[in-house]
Amino acid sequence: MLHFSPLKLKGAAPYGYLRRSAGSSVIAALLVGLFIVEILIFAREQNIWLDETTQLSGISLKFGEMLRWLVGADPNPDRLGVPEDRMPPLSYVMDWSWLHLHGASEIGFRLFHSVFVIGGICCLAIVQWRELGGPAALVSLGFLVLSPKLIQTGVEIRAYPILLALSCVQTAIFLRLVARSPKIDLKLLLLFVVICLAAVYTHFYGIVSSCAFFVGLGLAFLRRPAALVRIVSVFAIVAAGAIPLWLFISGAAQVPLYVPTSATAPTVVDTSIFRYAGYGLKLVGDAANMVSTPAAALFFGGTVVLVGASIFAAAIRVKNGSPRPFDWLIAVVISGVLATIAASLIASKFDPLKPSYSIWLMAPISVLVGAGASFSSGFGLWDRLGKNVAAGALLTGAAAATYLFLSHASMFVHGPEDFVRALYDKAKVPKAIIYEPGAAWGWSFVPLQYSRPGEVIQYEGRDDGAALAKAAGGRDAVPAPQELGTAVAPYQALLLTDIRLRTYHDISRCLNGPTACPEFPRGVIERALMNTGKWRKAETHRKFGIYDSQITVLYRTEN
Repeated sequence: MLHFSPLKLKGAAPYGYLRRSAGSSVIAALLVGLFIVEILIFAREQNIWLDETTQLSGISLKFGEMLRWLVGADPNPDRLGVPEDRMPPLSYVMDWSWLHLHGASEIGFRLFHSVFVIGGICCLAIVQWRELGGPAALVSLGFLVLSPKLIQTGVEIRAYPILLALSCVQTAIFLRLVARSPKIDLKLLLLFVVICLAAVYTHFYGIVSSCAFFVGLGLAFLRRPAALVRIVSVFAIVAAGAIPLWLFISGAAQVPLYVPTSATAPTVVDTSIFRYAGYGLKLVGDAANMVSTPAAALFFGGTVVLVGASIFAAAIRVKNGSPRPFDWLIAVVISGVLATIAASLIASKFDPLKPSYSIWLMAPISVLVGAGASFSSGFGLWDRLGKNVAAGALLTGAAAATYLFLSHASMFVHGPEDFVRALYDKAKVPKAIIYEPGAAWGWSFVPLQYSRPGEVIQYEGRDDGAALAKAAGGRDAVPAPQELGTAVAPYQALLLTDIRLRTYHDISRCLNGPTACPEFPRGVIERALMNTGKWRKAETHRKFGIYDSQITVLYRTEN
């Protein structure tokens, strides 16, 4: 009797594996679909905010004028009525092209930018699938798509979505380059050069990300002289290609810091350990991740455990002389973080620890999260339970924070422009907006300057409530204050506006009970006007959130 053995193909996966792989692919597709839905939800809620008005105003110029404006060579930099920018040109060039192809729709711009983030995440997920396997890649993908931080970034009309997408591609190419060790693929290395130059010309922190990735490559190929020579050579190409960026750096140095009130000023002098600990948390999380204490504990706890496991496993593999490609991303993250912290110790005109600047780190950190979830230590408790509990905690905390974020999306928008504009349009004419002393008025003033150019009259109240000054931005000279009664004489309606920046603590308290929401003090301008007997309070409106806004509408009582 003849017996036939099953046919075995070299490199073929067993049927059970293929079924599991197909299931993982479906889950991955659902996660990407979920991220698209999240993007669509928040894109409809987000307001045009201060920094976006600069980008949208800049791209309204002719192409050559826009580049001159960015390098600081515009003879009239204040003609746009918004703060100047300190940004390399690539995101402006792309948005300028989109404007002339598809028009000035706000939602169109947001979805245009989101395409970069979605594409970058998908590219990274595909490469991770090959290097880490399906389950670990799913944990990494879940870490990215269940992130309020990335949802917000994905719809910004700024350079950050493009920078994040490029970082995803940098990470993917980095993994493929190191995976082909001991040789290095020259064509892939040249593609890496192109992506690095794109990052450099997208945002100044593209310099940080590109240098960090080259540090990782150099360490990975340190004992391969021929490959190391190629890496150093192409890094020299990136450095040479970045030389024209100096024009934009020098232009940025001339831009005055736009801080229309102390309430919006960045803190750049605190060097305490708490500041750097906060920076570490903000690399992966957002205010929305902190609102719920249990969700925060699950998310940050799971993240720390998985990244820690990844570092521990990498140390063992490096010691044994068998590192995996993703192990070298630890060097990328460490060098990027250390460079940013070093800059924070010497910078005085801006805050290098601003979380949006380091958004590029989300890509390599996500790979380390997945690597931690795939680490098998040989200890049964960790292999059977520990890593699954850590991954489950991370994803549960992230999902809870994302649900809270989207269900209260209006609390997390980046300014009150829609709220203030709607009430202004509704009020009787002639009318004016008056910002109470201490209000973070720039977050409303600048977007209104953009959305209603020359139409909205806005005043800044003086501390004693006795005088008003026309609000001004950029390098505009602040007009001389007018006596309160004289300033309001032409108007029948006044919108007394107060804007306060809140924290996740405030949002958490307010969600637990409306009576716990922080109160606005009675404004000194309101008090002064009501004491004259010539004004009556018609209504008060409030929109609570990170940019907490309250508007009291007064109407004149005399003819």
